[in-house]
Amino acid sequence: MSVMDSFIFFIVVALIHCALFFFDTLFKSCSHYPYLYFLENTGLQVEAFRLRWFTTAFNRSLQKCGSWRPKLLDLWFTLGTRCSLALLPVAVYIVVKTALNAWQKSTGTGDENPSLVLEPMVPGVNLPISDIGYYVATLVICSVVHELGHAIAAVREDVHVDGIGLIVVFIIPVMYVHLNTQQYDSLPPKRQLRVTCAGVWHNVVLTAAAVLLLILLPVFLYPFYDTGTGVIVQNIQQDSPVMGPSGLQTGDKVLALNQCQVKDSDAWYHCIVSAVKHASPGYCVSSELVKEHDESVAAKELPGGAIECCGANSPDHLCFEYLDTEEKMPELPQHTCLPGRIVMETTDEMCVAANDCSVGLHCLKPSLDNHTRLVRIKRANGKLVIFLGHPSEVYHTVQVSDFVPLYPFIPSAVPDVIAQMCRYLAVFSAGLAIINIIPCFYFDGHYIIQAVSNILLAGKFKHKSVRTAIALCITICGTVFVFGNLLSIILSAVF
Repeated sequence: MSVMDSFIFFIVVALIHCALFFFDTLFKSCSHYPYLYFLENTGLQVEAFRLRWFTTAFNRSLQKCGSWRPKLLDLWFTLGTRCSLALLPVAVYIVVKTALNAWQKSTGTGDENPSLVLEPMVPGVNLPISDIGYYVATLVICSVVHELGHAIAAVREDVHVDGIGLIVVFIIPVMYVHLNTQQYDSLPPKRQLRVTCAGVWHNVVLTAAAVLLLILLPVFLYPFYDTGTGVIVQNIQQDSPVMGPSGLQTGDKVLALNQCQVKDSDAWYHCIVSAVKHASPGYCVSSELVKEHDESVAAKELPGGAIECCGANSPDHLCFEYLDTEEKMPELPQHTCLPGRIVMETTDEMCVAANDCSVGLHCLKPSLDNHTRLVRIKRANGKLVIFLGHPSEVYHTVQVSDFVPLYPFIPSAVPDVIAQMCRYLAVFSAGLAIINIIPCFYFDGHYIIQAVSNILLAGKFKHKSVRTAIALCITICGTVFVFGNLLSIILSAVF
């Protein structure tokens, strides 16, 4: 989507929030009983650009989950505590490194393009609006998994779960679990860690599961999809230069681009890059074909460096130049005008130099300017697709997939939806794990550092207030780093 589409999307979302807030205020001011009854029974609250929902309907289910196989759950959350604490220094390093990169970029003392390790994903800024469905679904899943860890761990530690809720801030959904504060505060620090680290631990597990599924996806889908033998065309823009009766069609399986074999989407990208960087290859043809189809006229040089020898026969015909040495040259002119499709369909041999061709064949190279390329796209079924222009147009207007359906009734988009969802889950869940483990207000790290301070500093500082003050100082520093980084990154991305 364009910038204008993103702007319109945000305007529509803002208008929906304004309408909801207006009608909520109107019905409440009029004491509209059915509306008040609806809010009370659903646990819904409407605020300015924010929707809040709270329920106790899942408390019994959470209690059952927390009581299932107690020893296994105790082992699970103990492992989660250790992994989360091991992640803490890594997260601190990432945040500090991000702060240093941002500071160097603002002062101009660092690299020209420093890579920011921690970067918020903002729809319409550095995230396509077209992926807004993935964005919202991923945040919901990551939040549910995170809060489910807190809730189950709290049940295991005999902390009452008052309920769960969902807050939608503009378009960002955030889940939360409301625990009994007094029961949590009365727990020993080690048991508090099991509850507070459970959310981060579940995000780490979700990240690993998403990455594993992404890696093994071709294996799981093999009975229905093939990979590594080509790419399938999923979508072609209406203005694509490769559309047409003899052009690419949705569902075509692409095997090669010029001399470059296309096995997957990465190879497709590299083949197009190679076509951009290198001049168009020549074609090995016989002298009989040249004599039969030659329609050349007097050659003349064009401003871009190309040679024109076809005249009125263009653009179906192209001017080709012999790359053979004088000893191997047939009795034909240096430049010859031939129909491009016949030349490409007659031979599979392509050449860069004269000696690349078999005996009896001659290397003819299309005479083009420095920015134009002749690209031959080979597909499994159908004629060759011939493109004359800049190869980047093909890349930007044609969407391909690694997963080729083995049966015609199977949709080709399903594997890419799963793969894209796995990528978002891996990135977002890892980011939430890192950001939540940092000692920062409103994050899990705030409570984690308090429990860690009470454990590590109990022998040095007998008074709990001193340990709490030390944890508070650390949390303040972490908060300054985190929110300072996020603010600087968002401002740099917007402006």
